[in-house]
Amino acid sequence: MFDASEDRHPSAEIVAKERPELLIFSGLVGLIGCLMPLAALSWAALVTDHDFIADTVSDAARGNRKWIMDVGFYFHAAGLLGLAIAAAHAHLGRAGWSLGIFALAFLALVVVLLGLWDEFGRTSENPQGMSVHTRLTFLLGPLFVAGPLLMAKGAGGVRPAYGWAFVAAAVLWAVFAVAFKLSPDAYDGLVEKIAIAATLLWTVPLSIMMIVRGRDRMG
Repeated sequence: MFDASEDRHPSAEIVAKERPELLIFSGLVGLIGCLMPLAALSWAALVTDHDFIADTVSDAARGNRKWIMDVGFYFHAAGLLGLAIAAAHAHLGRAGWSLGIFALAFLALVVVLLGLWDEFGRTSENPQGMSVHTRLTFLLGPLFVAGPLLMAKGAGGVRPAYGWAFVAAAVLWAVFAVAFKLSPDAYDGLVEKIAIAATLLWTVPLSIMMIVRGRDRMG
C-alpha cells in the first residue's frame, strides 16, 4: 500500500517546526517596542512643560518636541507587530488565539496612525469638532480588552500566571480607560497613564513567553 510519508519532502519537518530565532527576535522586538513609549514619555516630560498628572500622552505628542512621542508610537507599533508575528508562529490556541493575533496587528496599525494623524488630522475638523486622532483613540478601547481576553486561555496553558495577567490587563485597562473619559482635566492624564501601564500586563508577559519559548527550543 502507498505510504504518504514516503512522498513527503525532506524539508517538510523543518518547515513545520517553530523557529527559535524568530520567536526570540520577535519577542525582543515586542518587549522593547512596548516599553519604549514609557521611555519616550519620560524624556518628553523632562524636556517640555508636560504635566504628568493633567496632560495626556497626546498632549506630549504636540509642539516642537512632538517627534519624541512619535518615535515612541512607532516603536510601540513595531513591538505589537512583532508580537503578532511571534504569536502566529507559535500558535497556542484555537479561534480565540487567532483573533488575538489580529487584535495585535490592528493595534499596531492604529498606533502608527495615531502618530501620523496627530499632525495631519489637525488641519481638518469634523462637524462635532473631533479630530481624526481622537477618533482613532476610540479603537484602542475594544482592542486592548479583546486581545488579552482572547489569548488568556492559550497563555494560561503555558503558565497559569500568564493567563491571569492577561485577564488583569483587560480588566484594568477597561476600568481606567472608562475612568479617563469621565475624569476632569485636572488629573485625566494620570488616569490615562495608569490605563496604558495596565496593557503591559498583556504585552510584556507575551514577549517574555515568546523569548523563553524560543530559548527552550534552541537546543
